[in-house]
Amino acid sequence: MLGRLVREPLLHFLVLGGLFFLVFGRGGTGTPVSRAEIVVTAGDVDRIAAGFAATWRRPPSETELQGAINDYIREEILYREGLVLGLDKDDTIIRRRIRQKMEFFFEDTVGEPGAADLEAFFKTNPQKFQIEPRIAFRQVFVSSKRSNPEADAEAILPRLVALGSNAEEVGDPLLLPETFGMTPLGQVQAQFGESFAHDLAATKPGQWSGPIKSAYGFHLVLVTAAEPPRLPPFEEVRGAVQREWFAARRAAIEDEQYQKLRSRFHVRLDYPTSVPTRQ
Repeated sequence: MLGRLVREPLLHFLVLGGLFFLVFGRGGTGTPVSRAEIVVTAGDVDRIAAGFAATWRRPPSETELQGAINDYIREEILYREGLVLGLDKDDTIIRRRIRQKMEFFFEDTVGEPGAADLEAFFKTNPQKFQIEPRIAFRQVFVSSKRSNPEADAEAILPRLVALGSNAEEVGDPLLLPETFGMTPLGQVQAQFGESFAHDLAATKPGQWSGPIKSAYGFHLVLVTAAEPPRLPPFEEVRGAVQREWFAARRAAIEDEQYQKLRSRFHVRLDYPTSVPTRQ
């Protein structure tokens, strides 16, 4: 009997109706529920008008402004009722957005650095502003599709040494250029791989060398010029120093504020009996 009553659709309707009655208040005659107040300030209206102008590249008409204000009021009402219904709970997007706004709030306390602050940051973090080494080279490619590509590359090397810089028609085709001008070593690494870039940087300039292995196969290389890494003068990178200072200071303040907030909570972590993890 009880099970059949629980499954009765009419009972579901009455329960849901009762919940909405409690949340949204009683209708009809009788004592009205107290009404929450929504105040749209002059500052709000200015902000709404500015938002319209930023979107449409022109000021709103009176009708458009009133429509935007009505939409703002509608959004505020639905937002508040959504909170009452708990719609913000367990919503990853809302949680992430609130966290983001809290972090933006912390950013407002960063302040402006003085010249001494920037110079000190530059001196203690030179690796952030060092210009990476650059290298210019030619390469002759031997495809890994050959039966013995490394041995073939070694056999080609003496011919390249004899030819000097005139090395056309030697090796296999490759979509990458045969000749590279002064190129940051990081860019070489992105195109050929870390191992290739490392071996290329260690190659003596002015003579054909190799073979050097890449993800494509083997390469015989001729380094024509190389520049070591260098630390530019402070004034040359002042803008970058200021950006890095702000980033570091912001991260420090965010962590400091988080630790203060964290100390107000007791966190209990209950792991499940089995959690799939990567070994």
